[in-house]
Amino acid sequence: MWQKENINEPAENSLQDEYIKIMKSAQKGKDSNIYLYFQIMFMVTIVVVSFALKYGNNETFQFAKDNYIQIFEKDNFSESTFSYKTIMDKMYDELQYRYGQLVTVISNLNGQGRADIYPDNVSTDKITIALKGIKPTEGYISSHYGLRKNPFNPKEKEFHTGIDIASKKGTFIKSAFDGTVISAGNNSIAGNYIRIQSANNIATLYAHNQFLFVKTGDKVMAGQIIATMGETGMATGPHLHFEFIYDGTRYNPVYALDI
Repeated sequence: MWQKENINEPAENSLQDEYIKIMKSAQKGKDSNIYLYFQIMFMVTIVVVSFALKYGNNETFQFAKDNYIQIFEKDNFSESTFSYKTIMDKMYDELQYRYGQLVTVISNLNGQGRADIYPDNVSTDKITIALKGIKPTEGYISSHYGLRKNPFNPKEKEFHTGIDIASKKGTFIKSAFDGTVISAGNNSIAGNYIRIQSANNIATLYAHNQFLFVKTGDKVMAGQIIATMGETGMATGPHLHFEFIYDGTRYNPVYALDI
């Protein structure tokens, strides 16, 4: 029986191959455009940061600059260790630090002292220490050191004497330094808390814990699990309220521990 030959099949295959090539080319161009847009966005960010932090923290600017260089040294963006969130966090810390200094200057000029907001035992100065500490828990910083809105009354401002690191309830809390537990207990504000005294007049406070694994008088080592994350005391959710105290004065733990 005579059968009609499908003379259109080669042409159809050819058209299909051409279509696939065009689509791949279009997709490649799309990816290239996305990467280009990201480059432009990042360059603008770097320029803004350069001017904003010209007289600010050189470390913050250097961190952003190093990440920018790293991105364009990599052939594949996915191979870089760039973290946009980390840069934003460092910028936020820097701007908050500058804002705190500005408020202090204005308060002094006005002669008001702002004692209601700025406690006597806090400092907005950046501090670096020789003693190496570790981040006390995993999670993200949900509330930074310094001036903030009172989480229980947003109309009021308060000075946050530590940082809040938020994660899931039950997350392990670790001692930031070697030391001795000088206080472990509970109160209506800090909930289940631990205070540890370390060398070089350094003390640390861990508040709002779920369970405590140490007691007053215990010796602890840096990295030792001392509690689990909770929301005891005055807390709006599971987190660790962590304070760094040097010679009786509270400083920003982010700079002291390079968190």
